[in-house]
Amino acid sequence: MQSYNVNRNEEADEATAAIAHAIQALPEEDLLRLKALARLRARSLPGVEWADVLNETIVRALRGTRRWSPGVPIISFLAWSMRSVCDEYWRKMRRERTVLVSLEGTGASWTVEQADEAPDADPERTAAAVQMLAILDALFAEDEIALKIIAGLGDGLSAAEIRVRYGLSETDYDSARKRMRRTLLRHNLRGWER
Repeated sequence: MQSYNVNRNEEADEATAAIAHAIQALPEEDLLRLKALARLRARSLPGVEWADVLNETIVRALRGTRRWSPGVPIISFLAWSMRSVCDEYWRKMRRERTVLVSLEGTGASWTVEQADEAPDADPERTAAAVQMLAILDALFAEDEIALKIIAGLGDGLSAAEIRVRYGLSETDYDSARKRMRRTLLRHNLRGWER
């Protein structure tokens, strides 16, 4: 039994050494690809920097948390490991229910509480939706009726239900929707993206 543990430890040490050597031998262009992938993955993680994602991926690879299969390129192994790291960040944030996305300089923020209603929801799509809500909140911060309409639409209400809930006349509702449409078109034409 003890010899089995010794062999497993030696195998783990060899695997760690092989991963470390493969990472050190990566050419500059592969390192740049990993950096770009980490930036892409970190975009959907509020409060997490790309360097954190990349470092955590390498640490876990060296720790042996994930096995590097023979014949799999190290860049592919690290890319898949990075995906797992990001998924774990998302699960942790959803468990703690403290995910906030805010736009710098606007003071607008939205929480991701609706994500629990769909346990199979894609974390990246959820983050994109929350970011869009923050953008809408910033765009219509001065328009109370528009914010009420956005909240009602977010709750899945129809136009009639929104008018009843917030005590809006049909004219107020229609006018606000036209203002919203014009504002959205104006910002899209200027290439405002997020």
